[in-house]
Amino acid sequence: MKTMCRMVVGAMAIFVLASGVMAGDWPQWRGADRDGINKEKGLLSDWTQTPKQLWLVTTPGAGYAAPSVAGGVVYVTGSSGSGKAHTGTLFALNAKDGSVKWTCEYGPEWNSNYDLARTTPTVADDRVYLISGMNNVICVDAKNGKIAWSVNLLERFNGRNIGWGIAESPLLVGKTIICHPGGPDAAVAALDCETGATVWTTKGLSDASAYCSPALLTLGGKKQIVTQTADNVVGIDPENGAVLWKHPHRNKYAVHPNTPVAVAPDMVVVSSGYGYGAEGLQISASGVKQVWKNKEQDDHFHGMVLVGKRLYLTPSSGPLLCVNPETGVVLARAEGVGRASIIATEAGIVGYDEKKGQVTLVKLDGDQMQVAGSIPVKFGSQQHWSSPVIANGVLYIRHGDALAAYDLKAGQ
Repeated sequence: MKTMCRMVVGAMAIFVLASGVMAGDWPQWRGADRDGINKEKGLLSDWTQTPKQLWLVTTPGAGYAAPSVAGGVVYVTGSSGSGKAHTGTLFALNAKDGSVKWTCEYGPEWNSNYDLARTTPTVADDRVYLISGMNNVICVDAKNGKIAWSVNLLERFNGRNIGWGIAESPLLVGKTIICHPGGPDAAVAALDCETGATVWTTKGLSDASAYCSPALLTLGGKKQIVTQTADNVVGIDPENGAVLWKHPHRNKYAVHPNTPVAVAPDMVVVSSGYGYGAEGLQISASGVKQVWKNKEQDDHFHGMVLVGKRLYLTPSSGPLLCVNPETGVVLARAEGVGRASIIATEAGIVGYDEKKGQVTLVKLDGDQMQVAGSIPVKFGSQQHWSSPVIANGVLYIRHGDALAAYDLKAGQ
């Protein structure tokens, strides 16, 4: 196995990749560097003719979570059942044709409001890690689909679940997995990747979880885990769990699912929906300082992407915005894209529109944006809440119990 360290603009993400992983893989939430950026060359730059669909499959379990792709395998979670009896299943599908390689029932899944699976798996060192809506952390052998270990965070840390169920995707830092128990002196915890044993908890920080998937960033010259809890944005020492800084950040429902984005060596942007908006925070050895705030940029849960020196996001009411991340000033709008989950490619921004039920390509030209075609999502059911994924020239779109793959290198 190889330990690979990838540098991101203002960030460093560290995890041990699965054997056989390819450069174009998407092995975790928001991609290899956890920044929502696909770095492949030669992707289709014009979607006015719909890209070719390679395959479409349905799974016995449905979910809102995006898939992960590593070593020629697509990993995606699903939930099945009715009433209070919901079971989560991890599906391993062959990337070539969508056929099932193996399945793994990983235990109870969220069974209340919007009762579908939420976690995007993280694939590392021949294992697959996921966090259920019931706040169970599960480690599965990527070779045979057998559970290696499972930890109930609510029981271990006296934590509490939240209104719409835990919805985070695991972050691996070195040999630890970062999670949000939401317990006393344990708002955030690190578990040993091999055994599930507790490595540290955030002593003195007891906030509830807030649906956020954390990031490992370098800010103010220091490597730190940055995440959002119910009440704060926080920076945490990855070595021992010490809280380095915290900044009050709470909206109407304490819903903060957006992964923080480093936009400069000493600056991070966070955004939350329900009219709260986005904030630019400056981080230094002396603490945290708010540089700007813009209520218009109230990204609900669809993610933000930094491309060069511009930040792209979609507020709750749409459209896609191009923002100066140092000031929060909106520079341009793409009216053809509404409230959408977005990622970035060399060809432009790819957005999965929640209301229109379509995936749109938006070309970037300086600060200007132009729609370059879209793919209608006419399969699956329930909300269009998954995030698009692009791995090895293939676009993956999840909708409920359906997963489709599209060729983005055809004719290139």
